[in-house]
Amino acid sequence: MMGITSVFAKASNEEDAIVRHYAKFMNVSDSMLHIPELYITIHEWIGTPYRYGRSDKKGTDCSGFVRNVFLSLCGEKLPRSASDMSKVIQSKPKEELTEGDLIFFNFRGRSNSHVGIYLQKGWFVHASIYRGVTLNNLHTPYYTRYFSKGGSLKQGELKDLMPQPLKACEEIPPVNPLTPIHINYINSPPPTPTLNLKQ
Repeated sequence: MMGITSVFAKASNEEDAIVRHYAKFMNVSDSMLHIPELYITIHEWIGTPYRYGRSDKKGTDCSGFVRNVFLSLCGEKLPRSASDMSKVIQSKPKEELTEGDLIFFNFRGRSNSHVGIYLQKGWFVHASIYRGVTLNNLHTPYYTRYFSKGGSLKQGELKDLMPQPLKACEEIPPVNPLTPIHINYINSPPPTPTLNLKQ
């Protein structure tokens, strides 16, 4: 998997507010939302009506929505149908699902006929036939009944957007918020400059 070597500048106040909104909605701390770009992207789609066979913001089906999110965030061109998407994931138990995983449901007697993107604490985003792009929870009886499988993409995972663990240091040094934070240190980071109060 391709890793990322830096974290981009801090999001705008509006983007921060969007991330906080979804954290509050799912009853988790902001720090648990490891891919803020995911929430900013799905926020642009929330409320888009369901339209079978379409994949734009005037109307989309479930696979069209998921495909657009992955294409926008990491350039990953997923198969067009939910059934075909289910063939390119590494399955994992429901309790091990993590942010950015794909989840599938068997609706109307068809295997893996519906797809969504897992978020946190059972919450996932998908294009619902009746409500359009919205959030629901796997722990509700309806979705528990029809849940089929879930897992990470075998290649090019959305989680490639997440910062990788620091090497040879314990903390990221304080930096200007507008400066990218480089996290691929080989040696320990440079010491934090001290303020000289002498005139």
